[in-house]
Amino acid sequence: MNIAISKEIDRCKQLGLRGVLATIISVEGSTYQKAGTKCFLAEDGKLTGLLSGGCVENDIIEHGKQIIDSGETKCLQYDLRDNGDEVWGLGVGCNGSMEIFLEPYHSSGHDPNSKVIEKMYAVTTPHVVSTIVDAKDSTLIGEKWIVSLKNFKEEKVSSLFSKKNLQGEEGKKLGLVSDENMKLFIEEVAPPPALIIFGAGPDAVPLVQAVKQIGWHVTVIDHRPGFVTKENFPLADQLICSPPGTMANVVLNENTFTVIMSHHFSQDQMVLKHLLKTNVPYIGLLGPKRRAVQLLESILTMKSVQQLRMDRIHSPIGLNIGAKTPEEIAFSIVSELIAVYRHASAAHLKDTEKGLRLKGERDLLYQM
Repeated sequence: MNIAISKEIDRCKQLGLRGVLATIISVEGSTYQKAGTKCFLAEDGKLTGLLSGGCVENDIIEHGKQIIDSGETKCLQYDLRDNGDEVWGLGVGCNGSMEIFLEPYHSSGHDPNSKVIEKMYAVTTPHVVSTIVDAKDSTLIGEKWIVSLKNFKEEKVSSLFSKKNLQGEEGKKLGLVSDENMKLFIEEVAPPPALIIFGAGPDAVPLVQAVKQIGWHVTVIDHRPGFVTKENFPLADQLICSPPGTMANVVLNENTFTVIMSHHFSQDQMVLKHLLKTNVPYIGLLGPKRRAVQLLESILTMKSVQQLRMDRIHSPIGLNIGAKTPEEIAFSIVSELIAVYRHASAAHLKDTEKGLRLKGERDLLYQM
């Protein structure tokens, strides 16, 4: 979920503004963004989100203005593989093409499709949104509906889903699905990840600031009333002051990431013991490896490494970027959080198969 777009839709709803939601529904070759990426154009001209490196946004704005006036949908095709145009425009040599679906948003509350748009940016559990992007009956284009991911997996949505078996990432039926009558774009939407920080010391302040920049929900928990305050953490979504080791009012699930940094050994151990019993995907421990080993010694006498899924524990926390200052360490931690959330390897992009490798001047000819 794009938090910036969610906030922008809320703004339009409060001000009574119309808008246009643009979604990449298919890509070929190398493109700046993948299918499912969105941007939102408000009636007052504000554009939120990027679909490219800047090569299609101006055109999207022009088409968006027309859609705001007409209330109709539109599907646009962009081929960015023409290297002949060297001006910063539509021919920027991205070496790919993409199809973008534009649909109107009305904040009046009367349009059912706009209500689905609002709901997809307010979900608290994973859902699947389906949009008709083409159909023999043109009156159906733009119609959309939303169902829970659970129902979608159980194929309780429509006969079209059960007939087709197009597999997307992780075996889910996502992307473009079509039959002889219509074409659907199917996408999963989920709430933003949540980060719970156990410890409200000064080093937690830059971490909260950095995590909020990527739009995650942040909770800070500490037993000291003078530390866990809105004055210290103005950007935090939730502040909890509770006795050491208690987990009241805390949601711990597969969308919850955790960092333990109270600097209090027995308290950290209680928190760690509790977190290992949950299905949280990430447990970050601040401090050296030796301290982590000491924290785990008594826990490992009770259960095996396999039972506890110890691979979730990250200690020392963060990526090795040479961070020294609290702010740099915070960005190191955030980088690791993103890598785990996106199931990505944290490597230099230049060292991947997409990287540029030059040993001599003539090597450039072989990178195309």
